[in-house]
Amino acid sequence: MKKNGFFHIVIACFMLVGPGILSTAMARPSTNQPTAEATQVQASPGTTKPDTASEAALWRQRVHPIVAGCTTDYQKARTIYDWVCQNIAYDMADHISDANTCWNQKRGICSGYSQLYIKLAHGCGLQAEEINGMAKTITQTNGKGPHAWVKVKTEKGWTLLDATWGAGEVVTDRSGAKQFKRQFRSFWFDINPQWNIFTHFPKRPEDQLLPSPITQEQYHRLPVLWPSVEAWGLEADKMLSHCLEHKDAKMPKTYDVPKPIVGKMKLIAFPLKRTLLPGKSYQLEVECADENYRPFLQPNIEWEKKGNKYTATIRPTSKQKYVRLEIGEPDGNGGWKIYTLLEYTVKAK
Repeated sequence: MKKNGFFHIVIACFMLVGPGILSTAMARPSTNQPTAEATQVQASPGTTKPDTASEAALWRQRVHPIVAGCTTDYQKARTIYDWVCQNIAYDMADHISDANTCWNQKRGICSGYSQLYIKLAHGCGLQAEEINGMAKTITQTNGKGPHAWVKVKTEKGWTLLDATWGAGEVVTDRSGAKQFKRQFRSFWFDINPQWNIFTHFPKRPEDQLLPSPITQEQYHRLPVLWPSVEAWGLEADKMLSHCLEHKDAKMPKTYDVPKPIVGKMKLIAFPLKRTLLPGKSYQLEVECADENYRPFLQPNIEWEKKGNKYTATIRPTSKQKYVRLEIGEPDGNGGWKIYTLLEYTVKAK
């Protein structure tokens, strides 16, 4: 970790440009993970009622074909997560929060996802508990949105998961109506607690699963970071320590990633800020080990290249609204496919 507010990262986020041209058309950032705040409804607190004998038998019957073939508790826990994410939609209408209705109608709010996961887990002998607290996203940065997620115990110990966020997100269409968009994300299972605390704050400190739980005040100061950034090269313990130490630590906007582009550019140094100041200089250093890829900046700025490393100095002006770091690959027609990595806003005077 560098002391000047830069850190190491491998990052790849998506923006595609038409054949034979070099321009940008913004991809949609992934920001609207559903919480109970999305529907202005909070589910009931997170205790799960003991099942009657007949109810327990019913859940054993339901989960049996889901976990068939699993040989370990961890495999069962992961398989149930995958099934719930891929079969349950976020409920924008009736706010379903109980497991049985969620199973029958294949939709629910955060507590519906959590309770359904827990019932299925219990059905195959796993210990699982609902965690209640608050969550924050890029668009809900106050971190006060009520939310529910799960911890499940396997041979690896307690494992955190959020099947609601793993299933997809709430998006707003052109008419202004909100709807659920299914988008399976595997990284919301077996979440490193040091990543989870950037977005999830449980009511009970012990549910943070951290050696030293942080305070609610510290949580509110943390930027929004997803567990997926680990694939970009960030180390959870160093990132959490850095952000707790630097109260003004922010992240530039990032975008959803297409898997083929992941790892094609390594971002060695960049400003750990959301907003850049006009007239001030900022340094960027990236590495493209694959010669078919190269970095771009919008507005256009020339890079200095040494081997497979590129450096550039950004000096935003008051006329600029943003600065975007991008990566390009040849499109076969003389132009480039452009993928946006980071977007900074420029502070207006």
